[in-house]
Parts: sequence; structure tokens; C-alpha cells
Amino acid sequence: MSSRTTSLVHRSSFLLIMSLWFICLAGCSDMTFYRAKSDYFPLVPGSRWTYQVAGDTAIDSVVGDSSVAGRACVIVLRDYAPEYWTKQLTAVRRFIHLSANRGGYEYVLEERYGLVYALPFVEGAKWDESFRDTVVLMGTDTVFLKDSVSGRVAAIEDVETPAGTFIQCYRVDSHREVVAAELSFTLDYSEWLAPGVGLVKRRTGTEEKVLTGYEPGQ
Repeated sequence: MSSRTTSLVHRSSFLLIMSLWFICLAGCSDMTFYRAKSDYFPLVPGSRWTYQVAGDTAIDSVVGDSSVAGRACVIVLRDYAPEYWTKQLTAVRRFIHLSANRGGYEYVLEERYGLVYALPFVEGAKWDESFRDTVVLMGTDTVFLKDSVSGRVAAIEDVETPAGTFIQCYRVDSHREVVAAELSFTLDYSEWLAPGVGLVKRRTGTEEKVLTGYEPGQ
């Protein structure tokens, strides 16, 4: 092969590689823009999610706006039990209420909006928050409270569920530890959040919660 022919082959290969690179770059940019403009935790009144958990059916729904602990929030029913959530540009938070009973009286150990997700979601992003307090019960019984949470956007994945296949889901791995006498527990779980839908899958240990139906609110 002549040097001219070799040069043309090299030039063609280079142009092919550059074309593929630009196609990939354009596709990646499109997906990045798609994720950036999508809502991964919609709190629209009337929204309803149906899940399958260990052979049973669970239903989450957004009721509407309210105010708890002097702060505007959104009521979410999880299997008909109310939860109170807030969402700002930088965080999604859930109202936490922990109490202990002593002598027939309920003592509040923790009452605040705790961090659940830091926003915006970016693959590899991490966050953590820790709350500590000391509460005296019945004048003599001291309870040391620690409630800590950490999270990480571990991956961007497509997820298949009975409700369909959802693309560009963020997988969030979370860890929560509560130390407060008999209320102490540790929880590790992974969640897959789909654009425009929210939670489509949750795994805690060997148990999975998967979406079987979704009705968006208005």
C-alpha cells in the first residue's frame, strides 16, 4: 500500500472515530439535559403509586398541602398513614417524630424535618446529616438520642417493573441509624427514582417494593 493510500485510511479512521465521539457526546448531553429537567420526587396532589411488597399491595398517595411544626408541607399517605414532606431546590425532607413512653406519659425525643435526599441528583453525590439531643424522662431517666442519615447517588440505571420499564433512574443508597434506648435501629436500603414518576423500586435487605401502577396528579 502506498503512503498516500495509508494516509487516506488513517484520515478516514480518524473521521469515523470523531463522528462516533460527537454522536456519543450529543447523546450523553441529551440524557444529561433530560435528567436535569425531570422531577424525581413529584409531590403533586392526586398522585397515586401502587406497589407490590412481599406479595401484598401497598399504596402511596399525595393528599395536599398542610402545615406541621410551623412549616408548610405536603401530606403523603403511605398505606393510609400520613407523612409530612417538604421539597426545596436543595433538599427533600420528611417530618420525624420519635417519642418514648414512661409512666403513661409520652416524652418527645425528636421532632423535626430530617434530610432524605440532597438535590439536585448528580451521580456520585453524597450527603449526610446527624441530629443529637439529650432528653430527661420522669426527672431521672436520661435518654441520649442520635439520629443520623447518609445517602449517595450510586448509579443511573434503567429499571424494569410490573408497571413498565423506566429509563435514567437514579439509584440512591441510604443508611440511617437511630440510637435512643429501646427505639434504636439501623436501616440500609436502596431506592430507584424515575424521572417524572418518583420511587419505582426500593430494596431493603431481601425485601423489594416495586411499582405496579402510577396515576399522576393534576
